[in-house]
Amino acid sequence: MDKEKVRLSLNTFLKLYFDSCKEVYQEINFDRITHTQFKYLKTIHKKGEVTLTELSKIFKTSKPTINEVINKLYGSNIVKKRRSDTDKRVMYISLTEVGEVLATTNLLESQRMVSNMMKKLSEEEINKLTTIFDKLGEDAS
Repeated sequence: MDKEKVRLSLNTFLKLYFDSCKEVYQEINFDRITHTQFKYLKTIHKKGEVTLTELSKIFKTSKPTINEVINKLYGSNIVKKRRSDTDKRVMYISLTEVGEVLATTNLLESQRMVSNMMKKLSEEEINKLTTIFDKLGEDAS
């Protein structure tokens, strides 16, 4: 088979993947998340639940600055807030399901890609593709 044809086919596949990623990012306003906000997501994920004070100490930033970032993430449904039962001044921050996925993996991207592929391919074609992907990844682990 012609290498150029394989390369062009791969580019078509990658375009479908990146278009799927773009759809997901638009739905969850990911394009509005900064690198710093993403670092906050990773930290919240590691801790499970944190307070604004804890984040302020970790990032050596003022609580008002942290609160501003958290409010943006909250508005994008990436984090959730919970007041302490014992001290109403304390706000606990944790990740929503979308936040968890963003902080840990590219799960949303790959799920969207699979959905888009399944719209275009038959079950037999999907099975063949799965076999090919498995074969390509045999030595990758």
